[in-house]
Amino acid sequence: MKTLLLLGLLWAPTVSSGADASLDTLRSEAVRHLYNLDYEDADRLYRRITEGWPDRPIGPYNRATVVWSRLARRSGGMRGSSHRGDRYWSQTTKLEPTEAETAQFRAGVEEALTRAERLLEADPGDLDALYYLGATQALESGWEIVVERSYLGGYRSIRRGVNSHRRLIAEAPDHADAYAVPGAYDYGLATLPRALRFIARLFGVRGDLAEGLAGVRRAAYEGDRARWGALWTWSILMQREERYGEALAAATLLTEAFPKNPDLALEVPSIRIAQGDFVRARGAVERFLGRRGEGFGNYHLAAPGVAEILYGEAWLFDEEWERAEEALTAGLAADPMPEEEAMLLFRRGNAHDGAGNRTAAIADYLAVRRNGSDGILVDWAAALMQTPWPAGAPEGSIPTPPSP
Repeated sequence: MKTLLLLGLLWAPTVSSGADASLDTLRSEAVRHLYNLDYEDADRLYRRITEGWPDRPIGPYNRATVVWSRLARRSGGMRGSSHRGDRYWSQTTKLEPTEAETAQFRAGVEEALTRAERLLEADPGDLDALYYLGATQALESGWEIVVERSYLGGYRSIRRGVNSHRRLIAEAPDHADAYAVPGAYDYGLATLPRALRFIARLFGVRGDLAEGLAGVRRAAYEGDRARWGALWTWSILMQREERYGEALAAATLLTEAFPKNPDLALEVPSIRIAQGDFVRARGAVERFLGRRGEGFGNYHLAAPGVAEILYGEAWLFDEEWERAEEALTAGLAADPMPEEEAMLLFRRGNAHDGAGNRTAAIADYLAVRRNGSDGILVDWAAALMQTPWPAGAPEGSIPTPPSP
């Protein structure tokens, strides 16, 4: 199962249905801070909620979510381009949370589960507690798979979360938020490689592509608590399905709601590149770079080199080799993380090949292989050492916009 598709859903602060006005005000403010990457401000408010409403899971659940959001960003897991061809899973860098992050996450999850279970023991019909129970179980699965690389433990946790939310749907079919986690789970199972789908069916586990997509979309456009996380997941799924217009619409809503977030701002040109709209992609990156230079919002938190990758690609695919090489070299000078460095080197090699500078191209492809942080890029670089780009471009290395 492609559990990382749950990343966006897990990045989904929640509000208790029927919450009083003061709790709702705090929650709304905390959501704004979290999605704008003002982590300390978000955590401060969630701590107040944890202490001020000691029987409700909302506070501890969301304090764990703050930690998860930081880690998801550091891993590149919040970028749709990482999931179009499952490149995220080919990357070798392991997330290393600090002791403080691990402690806060574990404490938040344990406390949220305890509070939700206590409420359900007192009232098995408490739908709000049931929602939090499933959301926390899903959150725990993401940590186990992405951080601990414990796939069996993560599968067990996500199954518990899915079952909790399916039980909620059975009792309250109009509870739109409850469709998000089961929807992503169904989609993940349905898009497993054929051999793995066959094995899963032997054990009575199967997904449904259409039902999965419908569930995530319902939470994104009809939900409340899971709305923003589901909308982000919907954008990722639409990119995987090459439905780029719908992906762009979702990403645009997110950027308008949370303008300080650089990751959301860069998702727009990334999708435009996938669409083949290189001119508008360049314009979007240029606006981003200008605002970053002015110190706008939290644009300084953007992963070094990501904007330059997009800018370089938008020139590269328009066969503007020198301008692509210039942009990608600037990205390499920004001290990027290994995964971004590998892509910068790969794309610069493409630009060198396009310009007929085969020696420089091979040097960059060799550097990609030495970098070794992205298995797919390593394979692509090896192929291009045999046949120059773009004639030898491996499948998936050039955007192929759907026909109108």
